[in-house]
Amino acid sequence: MSQTIVVPFEGQSLGIDLPRHWKVDAHVKPSPLPGVKDVGAALSEAISHPIGCEPLRDLGGKRVLIVVDDISRPTPTHLYFAYLVEHLIERGARREDLRILTALGIHRAMTQDELNRKLGAEAIAGIAWKNHDARDPSKLVALGQTRRGTEVSLNRDLTEADLILCVGAIEPHLLLGFGGGLKMIVPGLAAERTIAQNHMQGVTPDRYNFVGQDVSDMRLDLEEAALMTGKRYFLVNAILNDGLEVCRFVCGDPIEAHRAGIEAVKRMNGQPVPRRADVAIVASSPMNADLRQGMKCIGNVEQSLVDNGLVLAFLDCENGIGDLVVPPKALPVRVLRKVLRVLGRKRVLWFIDKVKRDAGVEERFLAHFSMQVVRKNQIFVYSRKLPADTGKRFGIFRQFTSVDEMMTAARRYAPRHARVLVYPHGGATYPIVP
Repeated sequence: MSQTIVVPFEGQSLGIDLPRHWKVDAHVKPSPLPGVKDVGAALSEAISHPIGCEPLRDLGGKRVLIVVDDISRPTPTHLYFAYLVEHLIERGARREDLRILTALGIHRAMTQDELNRKLGAEAIAGIAWKNHDARDPSKLVALGQTRRGTEVSLNRDLTEADLILCVGAIEPHLLLGFGGGLKMIVPGLAAERTIAQNHMQGVTPDRYNFVGQDVSDMRLDLEEAALMTGKRYFLVNAILNDGLEVCRFVCGDPIEAHRAGIEAVKRMNGQPVPRRADVAIVASSPMNADLRQGMKCIGNVEQSLVDNGLVLAFLDCENGIGDLVVPPKALPVRVLRKVLRVLGRKRVLWFIDKVKRDAGVEERFLAHFSMQVVRKNQIFVYSRKLPADTGKRFGIFRQFTSVDEMMTAARRYAPRHARVLVYPHGGATYPIVP
């Protein structure tokens, strides 16, 4: 007799029949935290009582730059952006002195319609906005070098502002430990070269996954780089539950407020597991925008598996592959795993630089992370929004066209008495392993 578990998938529930000999050790979920009843009041309270700095005052005549995350991020900024603008105007800012800048990093540009949906059409009416361009030197300014060697070039608009607001969310992050904070500036508003050098701070043979860690070298490096502007930053970060509702805002100093937010996210999203498992069943919820966001759930949970464990990933991927660069060709995943396991973790980056000599900014560090995970674990993916050949083209996971087909393969791969961890909201949950 099989046993059935249920995970969220494409806005509904998906039942998965497990082999009767498998043992589910735990359903690992974020701690329940309700959304705030009045988003506007919660935001006003947080802005009026900031963490680590003085409240915003006397903004008359000041050039205020509002940096927002892009359409690939799930932050429901449209729920509160109008309240943020109202708060600034109440403190003397003029609508014509406000500017919005999208923190794209090297993601594609947003359209007016997308910005309207992201922030609210009425909220941004009359406010000038633009997309960041990491590849246009005329829109960047060189500021020097960090102590870790990152050459810092940032969007010129940062240097021309009197006040910079970083508006985003704090969530578990594979390279930084947690997102949010000054990540909006680097990589969000940085030059392509700056982004590349900063990202490689998180790539070492011994450590490739920082999820759940307070800080990482990449985080410290980007904070140093962002502060090189010499401008005043004010953080407006939301903390979201697994339903993408705002539970709390942290506002104020971009580092102190961010660290306070991290503590709140850790209490909600970091969950203890009894032991490492043979199989992790994970749904991408709530990071469902595309393959880039969906794959985060695999990185979040892979550390709770034994060596050579199995990840069964159910990815929504509402916008398909998104703007990820699809490799022209790839080794079959079974061949790649054999090669990587022979090479060992310390030679993975060497291997990437041999086979991907023309790799771009994100491709190199994403390849390193993915190959380290593939070296350690087998990954099976089910998604109805991805082209059927996605797995073969990327070469890092085996893709299935039906749940039954996936589970048949899983029975053959996993131990007969496999221990299992289930992550219904894997995009927002990470394990605390004993």
